[in-house]
Amino acid sequence: MVIRLRWQSMIKLTALLLFVAAAAAASVAHGGIVPPERPEEQKQEVSATLDEAPTEYRELPTEAAQTVFQPRLSAPDTTDACYYSQDNIFYEAGYGMPNCTCYAWGRAYELTGEKPLLSPSDAGTWYDYNRENGIYDYGDVPRRGAIACWKYADGGPGHVAVVEDIDDDVILCSNSAYSGTEFYLDTLPVDDPSAGRENWIFQGYIYVNGVAKV
Repeated sequence: MVIRLRWQSMIKLTALLLFVAAAAAASVAHGGIVPPERPEEQKQEVSATLDEAPTEYRELPTEAAQTVFQPRLSAPDTTDACYYSQDNIFYEAGYGMPNCTCYAWGRAYELTGEKPLLSPSDAGTWYDYNRENGIYDYGDVPRRGAIACWKYADGGPGHVAVVEDIDDDVILCSNSAYSGTEFYLDTLPVDDPSAGRENWIFQGYIYVNGVAKV
């Protein structure tokens, strides 16, 4: 009787070992332990959690990427096609840098990645040309990447510059000057962009596409 019970125990133990071995082989074949199937409700919860994940863990949308603004604080290289090539309409027409229109047009091209639809004439025409043709948003609030526009009271060619940064009540602009300096930076008061500039009449800002609206 005792011998018979021992044999039965050995048979049960052998069967158990064979079952464990088979389970282990299936696990290896699938690259590890196979997790149990999640109920449908749990799957939906996991999906919702991923949708709510912080953006740093997901791919940024194109629009968000376009708002990343890098200020230009030094002169563009002379090999930069935005400024020094036939792609730039002012360079092509023989009015290359130093020239405020050639520079501002090239900077807008650099910021947007597209040839800007700005006035092909003197700087003093840019603001009205844009407003009358409804091309870009415009206004009197400075934004990084916006083009600041002035006309001259005496009917001269005017001036355009590009807002590179805003710090409280001061605006930092990048410029070029016709028959003058190739590239320079200057600061303007937010509340009076024409301060200290006799004969200059500030018109407003052109908010070219793709720049940060801040």
